[in-house]
Amino acid sequence: MKPTLFKAISALLFLIGSAGSASAQFENVYIGVNGLTCSQCSHTVEMSIRKLDFVADVQMNLEHTEGKIVLKKNKKADIDKIAQAVVNAGFSVRYLQADLHVDNSVVTSGSCFNYNGDQYVFTDAPKEPLKGTIKLKFIGKKYLQKNDFKKVEAHMNDKCGSPAVKVYHVMM
Repeated sequence: MKPTLFKAISALLFLIGSAGSASAQFENVYIGVNGLTCSQCSHTVEMSIRKLDFVADVQMNLEHTEGKIVLKKNKKADIDKIAQAVVNAGFSVRYLQADLHVDNSVVTSGSCFNYNGDQYVFTDAPKEPLKGTIKLKFIGKKYLQKNDFKKVEAHMNDKCGSPAVKVYHVMM
């Protein structure tokens, strides 16, 4: 292969590979926690969540029985581990939401997109590409109360066909 042809093909492959890239990062997670009745309960949940290596800060609100978790930049957040930390502290998750900041638009494939090796399945596919900060509400038995889960269970769809480490069902 001639050097100029090789350079042209290399440049074209680089452009094709970089054209579809998007930068995304989970910034904050918001949790509702069932059973918080005192400051010791709140502290127990906070300390359980703080043990996670991708957590930068935890701010619990006992009055509203909820918390805000600030995530470390450039570190993969594991939503399942956050829910499990609440359970390990002796409580249950009422809701779990997260802010996902997308620097460039992320085009969904039908009702799915992949991020950081995990697959996210929307109950209703977004009409526009994802861009800016979007709030994802996680749905599933781990992330909702039983009554709330039963309301959305029929809308959960696994038909994305992408081999992913984890599959999360979300809605906006």
